[in-house]
Amino acid sequence: MERVILHSDMNSFYTSVECLYNPTIRDMPVAVGGNPEERHGINLEKKAKKAGVKNGEALWLAIGKCPGLIIVPPNYERYFRYSKLSRQIYNRYSDQVEPYGLDESWVDCTNSVKIHGSGEEIARKISAEIKDELGVTVSIGVSWNKIFAKYGSDYKKPDAITVITRDNYKKIVWEQEAGDLLYVGRSTKKKLLKYGIDTIGQLAESNPDFLVQVFGRWERFYGDLPTDLTTAQ
Repeated sequence: MERVILHSDMNSFYTSVECLYNPTIRDMPVAVGGNPEERHGINLEKKAKKAGVKNGEALWLAIGKCPGLIIVPPNYERYFRYSKLSRQIYNRYSDQVEPYGLDESWVDCTNSVKIHGSGEEIARKISAEIKDELGVTVSIGVSWNKIFAKYGSDYKKPDAITVITRDNYKKIVWEQEAGDLLYVGRSTKKKLLKYGIDTIGQLAESNPDFLVQVFGRWERFYGDLPTDLTTAQ
């Protein structure tokens, strides 16, 4: 049976939760962070992002880009609570839920589709229930492996569902930068560029022996990339 994997990512999670507790800041550019002189930004609302502010940026730089930025101190008790509540919703559709931080989770629905419908239908149900019950939105990727499910949740934001199948994955993914892929960090991206590997498609079609020689145990995610040479795990 083809696997059905969802990856759910709660949009601007920390700021979304803070806006629930303080609706007066809902329509303002918001960053959850600490001391503007010492701490770094943690999470940003979409208006702050549009102003050019980036996650993890020093707050004094963020304020320079967005003078009206509202800085809210983090409240992790709230975030842990909402994270737990979201996983309870995921568990309605699968007992195989793998958290990835507080705001993201993979949900293996392979054994649930006969009961709850297709992966896309389950994603829509989860999206609606989180919105109705928690007051926040999610972006969900649906695919047959974890890598593409994660890519799908990042592909469209906010409040979106992207289905990546064996029929459309090359159209959606192949020409995108290799650095957009899970596990490909900044230093790995530079190494890939050194060897002329710029896109995800070029990475997937690279010789696995070469990748292991250059990067070590590359198969930790390489096995999830479908190519003419390998099959997705």
